Formats: sequence, structure tokens, C-alpha cells
Amino acid sequence: MIKLFNYLLISSIFTGGFVFNNGHFDFYLSYIFMAGFLLACVFFYRKIDIPRKFLYILTAVFFLSLINVFQGNNSLPALLKVMIGFLLNGVTYYLLIRLNDNKVDGLFRIYIQIACAVALIGIFQEISYLVGFKGGYDYRFFIPRTVRPSTQYGILRVISIMQEPAHLGAAMAPALFVSILNIIQGTKYFINKKMSWLIIACVLLSFSLVSYLGIIAVFVLIMFNYKRVKMIVVCTLIPVILIFTAYKTLPEIRLRIDDTIAVISGKKPLDRHVTLSVFVVCRNGFVAYQSFRNNPLFGSGLGSHPLSYGRYISPETDPEIIMPTLNKEDASGLFLRILSETGLLGVFLFFYFIFRFYVSRKKQSHFWVISNAIICLVILNLLRQGNYFYNGFIFFIWLYYFTYKNAEAKETPV
Repeated sequence: MIKLFNYLLISSIFTGGFVFNNGHFDFYLSYIFMAGFLLACVFFYRKIDIPRKFLYILTAVFFLSLINVFQGNNSLPALLKVMIGFLLNGVTYYLLIRLNDNKVDGLFRIYIQIACAVALIGIFQEISYLVGFKGGYDYRFFIPRTVRPSTQYGILRVISIMQEPAHLGAAMAPALFVSILNIIQGTKYFINKKMSWLIIACVLLSFSLVSYLGIIAVFVLIMFNYKRVKMIVVCTLIPVILIFTAYKTLPEIRLRIDDTIAVISGKKPLDRHVTLSVFVVCRNGFVAYQSFRNNPLFGSGLGSHPLSYGRYISPETDPEIIMPTLNKEDASGLFLRILSETGLLGVFLFFYFIFRFYVSRKKQSHFWVISNAIICLVILNLLRQGNYFYNGFIFFIWLYYFTYKNAEAKETPV
């Protein structure tokens, strides 16, 4: 039974598009998998423990957020929504790893296998578009929340079964790290070279800025771990060539970069003349800054960013700007959301966790590959995905922690 739940729960990383909206509540397909797993734990695995430290930290954050509710900075429904999400995801994925005897290798391998299947669907999607088979590339008829297919120079922007190209790039980030490492080092971590090329091709065909930032993050991490002259040259040249090529050949990416630089430098006002994505990120950045400035130590409380948005952004918006409150739920990036909702305390705890449990190549085991692969996803979430639970983020956080524990156990003499 546990093997079935391994695949169901890890596949949830890629099922973000399978969501059914019911008023103010989004019902994700993953909720069914989690509920089934927790019920199985109650009936068949009663001796499994609950992580007490996790509960202590979550309780402390809850009470700090509750103070903000009394102060009018947050609302109880918004707080409870996020708390329930943390409990559901946190306990589920913790128990999943514990029931697998803390063996992160097998779980990460399952993620890689599913990522390969998602990449294969993406390539099939591209081929279907090129031959004119609509049913093979437009999945809106069975995926409730996926964007309309779009193209770049007559080539389909691949999204596979995801909601949009950027989400595909983020979810594939750990697999992308493994794939690029295998290609440039001639290794076979978790998959062979053919499947590594498949994943790289799928990510490149998304034509997403997030995906390309993920590629840059991969090379930076590889360079950091190897620190050899040849590796430094390769890991510097390839990202530079990629950035230059994408900037020169992909108008959408070039426009986003130009608008971002222009807005930050003050050469361009934040209005309808900038791209929607830049407008959304900058506005959420302004909200996060205001929230942080007014509550620097503890933020405005978990789940408070949408309320902060309404407080700090004028309700009068330019009618020519479509969806001016887009991404206000997740602040457009995890860093902005943590800063807005938990302040300096949250930022410190998050980065302390990342640095404390990081596994570098110095450990002389394959665990550094898993650790760095997860870091790639963390980086992309910090920049462009602020949902605490999307793309299996909590699963990867627990996997990151247990990867460190596995690496330490291997090096400890018996």
C-alpha cells in the first residue's frame, strides 16, 4: 500500500492544474491523495509519530499571527486556511518519509521517474502541435486550470500537464539539476543520459523565464560544488550564452527584463505600459515592503498578504490593466510572502534551515545531488512562486531535511 501512496503523493507535485474552484475554496486533486493516505495511517500505521518540533514551531507562528488578527492586520479565516494547509501537507509528507524508513533515495527516484513521464508528455505535446493534432497539445478539456496554448516563433510553449510554463519550470527544477549534472559530468545519477536530455529539452521548450533562471541556478550550484577551473569556465559560459540568446531571440523574455530594469531604475513608471508580470511582481514587492516596514519583527501574520494588498494598494486601478490583483494570494514569490507575513523572524528561520541542512559535495556521497537539486526548486520559489504548498514544496522541504540526516548517518562511524 505504501508504494501506491508514494507515487500518488509525489505525483501531486505535477497536478496543480487539476483544481476545481468552489466559491472561495480551491479543491486540488492532491487533497484526495492526502486524505486517503492519512486515513490509511490512522487504521494501519498507528505507531507513527508526529514531528513535535514542527508542531512547536507552527504553534509559535500561529500565536504570533493571532496577535496580528487582534490588531486588525490579519483575519482569522485567512490564518486558519494557511495553518490547516501546513498541518495537512506537513504531517502527510513527514509520515510518507517516515513510512519509507527515512530513505530519501527511493522517494527522490520516484519523483525523477514521474518528471520523466511529464517531460515525455511535454515532448508529445510539441510534436502534436507541429503535426496539427489539437487533442495532443491542448489539454483544457480535462485539466480544469491550464492556460490556453501559446507559441514562440511558431513553436509551442510546452506546459505538459501543468498550469502554465513557469509552473512546469519550477516543478522540473530538481530533475533539471540532475539532468544537467549527468550531461556535463558523464554521470548517471538516478537517470541515464537519454532521459536527462529529454528533461532538458522539455524545460527549454517551455520558453519560460522561470525555467531559464532554473538552468542558471543549476550551473551556479554545480560550479559551487566542484570549484575546478574547467567546471567554472563551463558553468559560466553556458548560462551567459543562454541568457544572451534568450534575450535576443525571445521577445517576451526581453520585454520582461527591460521593463524590470526600467521600473527598478526609475526610468519607467509602474503603469499599463509595462508587462503584466512585471507590474504584478513590483506591486507585490511594494506591498511586502510596506507590511515589513510596519511589522518588521514578526510580519502581519500567516495568510495576511492578500489583506495587506488591499490595505496598501489603492482600489482605484488603471482600467486598462487586466487583473491588477493577480498573484496577490502568494505575493508573486516566496521571499516576498515570507517577508510580508512573518517578518525578520520568518526570513531568518527559513534561511537558517536552508543553510543548516545543506549537503555539499564535500560529504562524498550522492546525497549532495538530492540536496542541491531541491535548492534549485527553493530558489525558483523564492523568486516567482509564493504558494507554500504548490509543486509539492513541503514534500521537498522534508526531503531536504531527511537528506541531511541520511548524509550525516552515512558519515558517522558505527
